[in-house]
Amino acid sequence: MSNLKNDKEIQSYYNSTHFEYQLIWNWNLKTTPALHFGYYDEKATKHAQAIFRINEVLADWAVIKEGTTVLDAGCGLGNSSLWLTQYRKAKVIGITLVESQVEIAYKMAKKQNIQGAEFRTANYLNAPFEDASFEIVWAIESQCHTVDKSLFYKEAFRLLKPGGRLVIADSIRTSRQLNTHDETLLKNIFNAWAVPDIDTLEEHEINAAKAGFVNFESKNVSKNMFVSYKNLRKTIKKLTPLAEIMFRLRILSKIRYDNFKQSGKQADALEQDLFRYYTLLAHKPK
Repeated sequence: MSNLKNDKEIQSYYNSTHFEYQLIWNWNLKTTPALHFGYYDEKATKHAQAIFRINEVLADWAVIKEGTTVLDAGCGLGNSSLWLTQYRKAKVIGITLVESQVEIAYKMAKKQNIQGAEFRTANYLNAPFEDASFEIVWAIESQCHTVDKSLFYKEAFRLLKPGGRLVIADSIRTSRQLNTHDETLLKNIFNAWAVPDIDTLEEHEINAAKAGFVNFESKNVSKNMFVSYKNLRKTIKKLTPLAEIMFRLRILSKIRYDNFKQSGKQADALEQDLFRYYTLLAHKPK
């Protein structure tokens, strides 16, 4: 058992909601081919810039340079893998449970004329690589799909070379003791995104330490990410009447409708400080 929120459920979710992601993020194979939120600052004031900026921020923090071996764990459409290959000359392998995403990633590489990145259909909790295969394990909004986050940390530790780094960007709940209303809101939002739950920062740090990681660092970058959430909420409100009609006519499946309906509420939950967006960095001892 993989301990992901059911591999088939993850595959079904991403295959079913492909159109909504493309519509909402307005991505194509040349501009913003990514499923994650964008990082806004003085260098990135537009969506396409913000999507690429999070790659730059994490790569700088994790010290990724030419020749660095990277596992993009839960690579989605391959945006980060290709960015790291193109701009850092890193040696990257991206893995995802969704076969169609591997196909899109290779199409994107061809469209952008980027060579060197490799993509595979694989589970990041049981990755098909030898111990100590990578210098970096990279995870943008992917480990959240794991039921037991400790298993992700254990596998990342196994895969890293001594002195290697694990870098994560993801949603982190502010408390394990939310009131019933807030807990329900949080669960409804993330369950609709095929995310069983999100951990607290303390839980992440404990799991990292138990796996063997040291020098755990965290940065609350919610302010940088909020523009993406706000734009998503605005788009959802605009399209909601059409989505409701399509759902009633059974054009939209329940998975797609729930994904759409709950997406805009993430900005509400972020404003209410039910969760925050963090970047995390942990080191495997040398």
